[in-house]
Amino acid sequence: MTEENMARKRFRDYVDLSGLDRPYISKAEERRLLEQGISQFELDAYEARGIVLDVAQERDYRLERDIDRRMLNILHRFGGNRKKITRRKFNHAASLYNTLAGGVLTDEESKVRIKQVMEANQFRAKRGGLTYSKGWYKKIGDDNKKARLSALLSRNI
Repeated sequence: MTEENMARKRFRDYVDLSGLDRPYISKAEERRLLEQGISQFELDAYEARGIVLDVAQERDYRLERDIDRRMLNILHRFGGNRKKITRRKFNHAASLYNTLAGGVLTDEESKVRIKQVMEANQFRAKRGGLTYSKGWYKKIGDDNKKARLSALLSRNI
């Protein structure tokens, strides 16, 4: 076996090991794998991406960017021409996201990911409820902001 083939095989095994404990590869994890394939295993970008996609297909690992692409079509269907998503449709989309991810995400994580897809593609939340507000949408992902703020405030200077 040539040195180039050995590098491909080692990188393939490395990608395989990275998905054993959680068969879901986020965008950041995919980027890290590609960077390591290029720098450590001396592959070009197309080879590294091909190996990651091949291992994901072979081992049934879910890629976040593939799920986002699928969810975009579903959001277009839910939102219509105005691109407004009701709370009920949003929750349905979040449960679909978690199903497509293999059930490895928490409910809050899937809602945050749906919100990111919506904001990246100019979707809006539809007003609803007794107060006819978008408060339900603004609260999603708010816990992370509060945690970061409290960590900053409690930091010793």
